[in-house]
This record gives sequence, C-alpha cells and structure tokens, in this order.
Amino acid sequence: MKILRPIFFLCLLLSALNTSAQLKLPLLNKLDSMLEERQKKPKTDTNYVVRPHSRWTLRLINNLSGTNFTMKLALIDDSYANLRFYTPLRHTVTFSVNYRGLAVALAVNPASMFGKRGSREFNINSYSNRYGFDFIYEKDGSYEGSVRLDGEVEHFRDEIEEKSMTINGYYAFNGRKFSYPAAFSQSFIQKRSAGSIMLGASYHHGSVDIVNQDEEYYQEDNVRKIKLNYFSVGIGYGYNFVPHSQWLIHLSALPSVVLWRENKVVMMGHNEELPASFPEMSLVGRASLVKYFKHFFMGATLVYNYTSAGDYDSIRIRHYKWRARLILGKRF
Repeated sequence: MKILRPIFFLCLLLSALNTSAQLKLPLLNKLDSMLEERQKKPKTDTNYVVRPHSRWTLRLINNLSGTNFTMKLALIDDSYANLRFYTPLRHTVTFSVNYRGLAVALAVNPASMFGKRGSREFNINSYSNRYGFDFIYEKDGSYEGSVRLDGEVEHFRDEIEEKSMTINGYYAFNGRKFSYPAAFSQSFIQKRSAGSIMLGASYHHGSVDIVNQDEEYYQEDNVRKIKLNYFSVGIGYGYNFVPHSQWLIHLSALPSVVLWRENKVVMMGHNEELPASFPEMSLVGRASLVKYFKHFFMGATLVYNYTSAGDYDSIRIRHYKWRARLILGKRF
C-alpha cells in the first residue's frame, strides 16, 4: 500500500487543481491571467527560445545517483596507501506537475517503501535561462571500498560515513538565445542551436569519518576524520545543439579554482591543516539529451561534480558526485 500513497497524493493534487479551475474562482483566474501574460511577454529571443504553448507539463523522473572518493596517503617509509570508497547506487522516483511555469514535485524512494534503509540525499535544483543553482545535502554511512598497500588489497564496508552540503551556481551571459531549462526541466523549448559563456561558483562543506573500528588499534597518526570546506569560482561554456526540431543535445562544463579553503585532517591526538598544491580545482559538468514527440517527450540528463584537494606528496583526495535522470513527460 505504501507504493500507492505518492500516486494517490498526486492524483488528489491534480483533482483539486482541476476542481478549482471549474469553480472559476476569481483569484485563480487572476493568477492564470498573470501567468498567461508572462508567457506572452518572453525575455528571450523567440527565434531561439520559446515557452511551450501547453498549460500543463507532467513528468515522471527516475533518479539515479552515486558518490565516489579516492585518497592517496604518503606513509613514513615513503610508500603510499591508496583508498577507494563509494556508495551503493541511490534510486528515487519523482512525479512533477508544471502549470505555466509553476511546478510542484513529489519524490519517492522505492527502497524505503519496501522497508530497506538507505542513505539520505536531498536535492534542490532551480535553472533559469540567466542563472540557476544546485543544492545537494547527503548523509551516508553505507560506503564500501578497498585499501591497496604494498601490493595487497583489503576490502571494507560500513566503516566510512560522510556528511556534506554542496551549492553550485551559474550565470549564462547569452540567456536570451541559450536555455538551460530547455535541457533540464523542459519548461522552455530550444528552437535553434546556441551557446553561452558562463560564470560558475561552488561551495562545499563536509566531512568524511572513519567509524566502527576498535579504538585499541589506533595510533597517534591514524586519520579519524577529514574535513573539506572550500569556495571556488570559474568560467566555462554551455551549448544546446538542435540537429532537428525533435531533438536537443546539451553539453556544458564549468571548471573553477579554489579561492578559499579550510581543509583539515583529524588524527587520534590532534588536528592538522590538509596540505595543498596549487591549483586546487573543482568541476561541474552537465549533459542532456531530449527527444520530442507531438505531445510527449523523453530524455536523459547528467550532472557531474568533481573536486581535487590536498597535496600530491602527502595526501590527495578526489571527490566524485553524479546524478542521472531518465525523464518521460507529457504536455497538454
């Protein structure tokens, strides 16, 4: 029965909206008129970017995401330990309703509905033609991975816990002809190919904890926690390619340089600043493929975050975060 609840609430919402429209409430009519006027006065070059003529856009979205870390540690005897740990594949389903540009969405975790405990991940995405942002919060103790030392590999599970918050923002200079929403939220339509130079900024706050180990095995120089805090700014480029009126292909990359950092390594007995080699970099890459039919559309999107922090001669950390979406939608 749990799996039916989100569908029930979505149907209830649509029913309420439809009933309100039938009652011809003055406030609703005024709101509808305002939204219609907004559609008639676009802030884009309509030879390149337009709003859909339809009032309603419904989307069913299958979300997949994952996080990976790699870490290289220099040891006292001039050898290196290489660690790699990653989360199991995360999966959620989203139902989205959009009316003249106003949207509401409901996300469901199928694993939770069947009694399985999973990680916590919270995403807010807002994309407009000029600017937009991603907000990502995650807490996960289900990491598994391996340690390679002196040619030997040891596997581990549930000994790493991560808590993090990431905010990525962009500004597109050519927002009149180039549309991010056309590629990712389908609230606009890209009619002709166009690109834009973009400014980007990223902020990350998080920690990686080593847990579930017997205290007696720890030495003074054993790493217990790594804290990563940084702010980066960069410039990149995005392009929407329209080979045919029924297709849209999007690619963009926003590399940035870390301007402020406060990264620390927490040992058993003390804390140390994480050494750094210039430049420390982060990257936000996005890709999208959308296929349009008469009233339906389908697509796939990918958002990829990469960060490299630390020093090549002592400790180097690489963080990979990705989120993919499979989308099926209908306009009417």
